[in-house]
Amino acid sequence: WNWKPKEIWLPGILLVLAGFGVNIIGFIQGLFGFQRVDQIGMFDGLLFFLVLILSEGNLLLWLGIFQSKYKSGIYYLILAGLLAIIPLRMGIQGNRGTLLSSVIPIGLAFQYSGRRLKPKHTAILGIIIVLSVFIGMIYGTAFRNIKGSESRTNAGEYVEQVLLTVDYLSTKDSGKIIYESSLHLAERIDNLSALGVAVANYEKLAPYESSFGIDNNILRDLYTSLIPRFVWVDKPPTSDARAYSDLYFNYSENSFAVTPFGDLLRNFGPFGVPLGMLLIGIYFRWIYTQFIDTENPAMWKKVAYYGLLIVVSYEGFYATIIPSIIRTLFILGFSLFFANMVINQIRVFKKQGIGF
Repeated sequence: WNWKPKEIWLPGILLVLAGFGVNIIGFIQGLFGFQRVDQIGMFDGLLFFLVLILSEGNLLLWLGIFQSKYKSGIYYLILAGLLAIIPLRMGIQGNRGTLLSSVIPIGLAFQYSGRRLKPKHTAILGIIIVLSVFIGMIYGTAFRNIKGSESRTNAGEYVEQVLLTVDYLSTKDSGKIIYESSLHLAERIDNLSALGVAVANYEKLAPYESSFGIDNNILRDLYTSLIPRFVWVDKPPTSDARAYSDLYFNYSENSFAVTPFGDLLRNFGPFGVPLGMLLIGIYFRWIYTQFIDTENPAMWKKVAYYGLLIVVSYEGFYATIIPSIIRTLFILGFSLFFANMVINQIRVFKKQGIGF
């Protein structure tokens, strides 16, 4: 499992291709991008978590880029492909955070590749992150305004919306676009107000949560989330964010930030917040000591660490964190075992004198 940079090109490419395949299937079914389905399918949850494979392959290839001492033709070809993926994903997803989530793994790969993060590197990365936030917000806001709603569309119409967005941004007044996007950015990062609504109303609205299916959701979702939908066909939605928004904000067309703190408060009261977040802190420390601060660093550990790190959302439900960690562990185990199997086969070919 001690992979060398020149050995990870093929498994990294295969993981990226597999991840793109999952994205395409999910996109066709209306799961990904700025659209949503009216009825949850039996394998929709599986497709949602299999997207992690794309992130694994992406990070693995970036680790190979930063750790490679010799730059061959395949090095530059993969580098060009990785850079091309960034605007492609942002364009199709129509998500304000896609560009930022594409940049962060590059910074992590740079740091965990053994390179020293100098002040100039930190400054450059900071500028890139700020730009990615603003550019992502500008594009995502324009795309959503042009598309108008999350209604499901066919692939051709969706791509047409992407082209219309690019044309809009290239022809309209840049000052107006930046002003409107800045307002949306300010609204987007203000999760404290949404949390304040929960803090002020959770006791008053507690009797009505059962009718919206979000009562005692942390304990209930802990076991229901682990049962596949193809086994339990009529399984209720897991911590429905739109049901929460309908009850607490009287508006179900948007998913307001719940935050783990608000979810813990609703379920267990004020004392549940520090105890619940203590568990998350222990989890963060554990994965760091297991995969990063270790005597035997390896590429696969850094890929696994990233997957287990991003599974915790500070906007979503606390209830989904533990089930998501368990699902992520299964996907990481399967995909990294596959990558190691490919690398071992490449080593066998080399011993047999077969070039690859």
